[in-house]
Amino acid sequence: MRRSIRVAVHQPTPTVNLLSPWTLEAAVTQRLTQRFVAAAVLLVMLIGVGWGVQHVRTDRAEQELSVHQAQTARLTTHTRELSPVQTFVTAVDQHKVLARDAMKNEVYLSRVLSGLERATPRGASVDTVGITVAAAAAPTNGGAATPTSGDAGAATCPGPDPFKTRRLIGCVTLSGTARSRASVGDLVTNLGGDRLFVEPFISTTTTAEGDELAFTGSVGLSTRALSHRYARIDRLLSGTRR
Repeated sequence: MRRSIRVAVHQPTPTVNLLSPWTLEAAVTQRLTQRFVAAAVLLVMLIGVGWGVQHVRTDRAEQELSVHQAQTARLTTHTRELSPVQTFVTAVDQHKVLARDAMKNEVYLSRVLSGLERATPRGASVDTVGITVAAAAAPTNGGAATPTSGDAGAATCPGPDPFKTRRLIGCVTLSGTARSRASVGDLVTNLGGDRLFVEPFISTTTTAEGDELAFTGSVGLSTRALSHRYARIDRLLSGTRR
């Protein structure tokens, strides 16, 4: 007995587009128009949000500017009220500089006399002492004083070597008596070993009454004889002001 197998073959159903091409194009155009409108609305919304944020920031900046302008006006008023104080401080600074320059060559005479006493050996005595200190240069046109040599003024003093000059801030002339020339030599050696003095020089020695010798001479003063008191005050005031 045979069985027959039937295979069903479905034929595609033919379709017919009844719409005209113009209608299809109008539908596509409508969809594109809707998309453009949606994009334009979104862009307008973004621009509006950005403008609003910027407007808020601008208002805040204007408020801060108004506050700072008010503070500036108040500080300007205080500055004008304090201008006489600034003028006074400036005048004090000018007088301070003038006094410092005028007194920069101040010498501790007690230190010089103590040095001479230390240097005088037994068997010798210094009877007469004369001290000449170099004066600071006078200021010109109200400016600060300008020394002629170095930070301090220059002084001249006789020395053993006329071709070798050293910076001196003063000269001490002295005279006295000694038992012997060895005592005078010890005086010169002691003065030369003290950093307070420079180039001791005994110019003359003569026989006095009895066996004593009378001598005259000079010795220069180094910068160690300067007091520097006004320079320290200047640094102290500058540090306090900072």
